[in-house]
Amino acid sequence: MEELGGWKRSHYSSEITPAMDGETVVVMGWARAVRAVGKLTFIQLADRDGFAQLIIKPKEVPEALAKELSAISRETVIAVKGAVKANKEAPGGFEILPKEAKILSEAEAPLPMEVVTKKTPAEFMTRLDARFVDLRRPEIAAIFKVKDAVTTAVREYLEGNNFIEIHTPKIIAEASEGGSEVFKVKYYEREAYLAQSPQFYKQMMMATGFDRVYEIAPAFRAEKSHTTRHISEILMLDMEMAFINSVDDVMDTVEKMMISVCSFVVKKESKQLKILGRDIVVPKAPFPRISVEEARKLLAKKGLKYKPDEEIDSAGEKALGEYAKEKYNHEFIFLTDFPWAQAKFYHMQNPKNPKVAERCDLIYNGTEIATVTRREHRYAKLIEQAKKGGTTLEKIRFYLNAFRYGMPPHGGCGVGIERIVQLMLGLPTIQESVLFPRTTERLTP
Repeated sequence: MEELGGWKRSHYSSEITPAMDGETVVVMGWARAVRAVGKLTFIQLADRDGFAQLIIKPKEVPEALAKELSAISRETVIAVKGAVKANKEAPGGFEILPKEAKILSEAEAPLPMEVVTKKTPAEFMTRLDARFVDLRRPEIAAIFKVKDAVTTAVREYLEGNNFIEIHTPKIIAEASEGGSEVFKVKYYEREAYLAQSPQFYKQMMMATGFDRVYEIAPAFRAEKSHTTRHISEILMLDMEMAFINSVDDVMDTVEKMMISVCSFVVKKESKQLKILGRDIVVPKAPFPRISVEEARKLLAKKGLKYKPDEEIDSAGEKALGEYAKEKYNHEFIFLTDFPWAQAKFYHMQNPKNPKVAERCDLIYNGTEIATVTRREHRYAKLIEQAKKGGTTLEKIRFYLNAFRYGMPPHGGCGVGIERIVQLMLGLPTIQESVLFPRTTERLTP
């Protein structure tokens, strides 16, 4: 084993070109493949951006160095100083002829799973157990490079539209969404909860003068669901905006944001999309809309019937996604005008139609990714609705107090980042878009 000894990487593999023929470079990475062909040895040196091919030729590489490099195990970490040699037949049009090398960390054999994609793929649970190796596969790394682009695009759009990023507590005294789907934790000598949402806090910010805020942070849902779209720890984008006229103002913001996100990913991550074999359609405005009442009628014709107090399930969302593609050639559709009977106490009743709430869901490729609502900002009305809903006022007094001293009309949404990635890339399960998923069965690694 050796240390770097002052060596510094001069280039990633993607930065080297055939035009650099004869130049000396320092590259570092993992020996993805070691292959002997006659008297030659080829090493595929992988790094974050791809790989460079090292070629070991007799008499052109020092004998001791050639022997040492030819004997390394796959996935051993090495640093190599060598000369670039243009070669049209080599991957990328060049090879690197090593002059010096340092073996930084030898990999044990056998590997916990195969890294070379042409080999037999490992089971998903095996992949998660060895995620540190799984992520060395280009098609897996590509997922998280796209995910990075999604969150970058969200931030760029919101920051460019006068939103301020905030950070709210994840250990809270009362469950923000109510219900039993919460994780209880011991907080010193009292009981607390992991936040399901920053709902109360982002609304409180509307009373501060910060009239447009957002947060990208974990949220926790104790859902004992074994589906392709549920996990226990999720990455959520939450946003809130004040001085709105109706929920339409929030819908308009979400619509423009998703157009911006898709466009950004297409432009920035074309290489990763090619690796994944995925084409992303940049949506056009306006997104189609269908009310819950209209959706029920449409779905009934397809054999999916719902009771008046029953929410449209995943099968219904899938059918609505198909409807949006068939009728509008669109991957997005807003499901609007939710029954007031299903509203949470902080939602606003539609002033023109008291039977519905100012709420909608955004469906992307047949799955809901966002819930968008206008909130009730009038203190007396909020208290009235909370009491009717059976909410204990004293437990949320800290939240209610924010409405007593001037609260503008406002609304917002919660958007599942991993769901966006899953649906954008056509992944079979949301767990594929999470580095280390947390489910009912999995707490490590």
